Amino acid sequence: MSALTAAGPGVKALVPFPRVFWVAIGLEVLERLAFYGVYINLGVYLTQTVGLSDKENGTLLGLFALVRAWLPVGTGALADRLGFRRALLLSFAFYVLAYAALFAFPSRVGAWSAVFGMAFAGAFLKPVIPGAVRRYAPAGRETQGFSIFYASVNAGSVVGKILTKIVRTLVSLRASMVNSVVACVVGFAVAFLAFFEPAIGAPRAKAAEAQGEAVTPPRKPAAAFLPSLGAALTDRRLVIFLVVVSGYYLLIEQFYQTFPVYIVRVFGEKAPREEITLINPLSIALLQVFVGRVTKRLPAVPAMAFGVLVGALSMALMGAVPTLLGAAGSFFVFALAEMIYSPRYYEYVSSFAPKGREGLYMGLGLVPFGVGGLVGGVLSGRLIAAHLPKVGPAQPLRVWGTYAVIGVVCAAALAVYAVVFPPPPKPVVESAEAEPDKPS
Repeated sequence: MSALTAAGPGVKALVPFPRVFWVAIGLEVLERLAFYGVYINLGVYLTQTVGLSDKENGTLLGLFALVRAWLPVGTGALADRLGFRRALLLSFAFYVLAYAALFAFPSRVGAWSAVFGMAFAGAFLKPVIPGAVRRYAPAGRETQGFSIFYASVNAGSVVGKILTKIVRTLVSLRASMVNSVVACVVGFAVAFLAFFEPAIGAPRAKAAEAQGEAVTPPRKPAAAFLPSLGAALTDRRLVIFLVVVSGYYLLIEQFYQTFPVYIVRVFGEKAPREEITLINPLSIALLQVFVGRVTKRLPAVPAMAFGVLVGALSMALMGAVPTLLGAAGSFFVFALAEMIYSPRYYEYVSSFAPKGREGLYMGLGLVPFGVGGLVGGVLSGRLIAAHLPKVGPAQPLRVWGTYAVIGVVCAAALAVYAVVFPPPPKPVVESAEAEPDKPS
């Protein structure tokens, strides 16, 4: 059945998103508030407050990107078995410990432990929220559900960065870590008090599914994990897709791996790096739902290819116009790329997932984040050393131009993928309440 339901004689009304969906969105805002409030200055904190070298800092951030992306493959499947609520409680509990350790122990051991603690905590939450969006968005409203989800990610980013700027200015950079501790304590309380999945019996489940209602599938035994993972990894379409889109995530990580160093070394310590980084999430938070509506009729893979190409343009702009205005424009253009790409990405990956395995597949969907983050971290360090030295002339176009070329190659590869793996034929339907089309 579609997302339309009877609202009266001859009138159709959209099935509303259930309460559990909106609670999940609220938890995503809190988690992203905490994460980006720390991540925006994590490199600066690790080098200036903790005292890590540039090389060690780059290694740690690269491994952080890898672990926080790859660990959800296992924790996503574990969340399917534990239930989303328990996974959320574990995530926020570990986040509180990690952020508290980052604040309380500004040493090499404390920093490495805290950063990997952040990765471990995020691994439980990352597959759960998009999995919940997929599971509980009414039939036919999945694209809108993922647009709302991605808008919530960036709303949390905006609030987190603003709060960090305020506390860093009034107190200290180290004190801003407390913001994240408080946000995660609140997240734990909300998950404990308000996040409840609608579990119902088999007879009622069949009736609910017939009416298009969200149903929590039964949990699978632990022994089913390896066969399920094996089945996912033997899906050639899925694996090739995940490899190709890793290039996009290399681009997006450069706003954290390259940009903070770039803006300080080219424009100085007083350059408004936090204010400029707000352009991207604020634009997405304000425009994502609108852009999602405009682009929802585009096939998923071509839409993503177009989004990556726009991202490549953003990289080129950063290097070709090495001014603060150019940097601001680059962040806005990349926001457009994300608004086109990201909701369709989550929607497309989730379309591979069988019922009850949403967590596992959304965990696999994070693998490109790790590949792009790790390769991007290594590449970023080499490009910065060669073209953005501490002393000597800077050549930002060579740095950002390299990223732009990678983006163009990634977009072209996605276009080829769309041709080689076309969407399945659309079923012929006889009524307006037929099953909605699957993403391509």
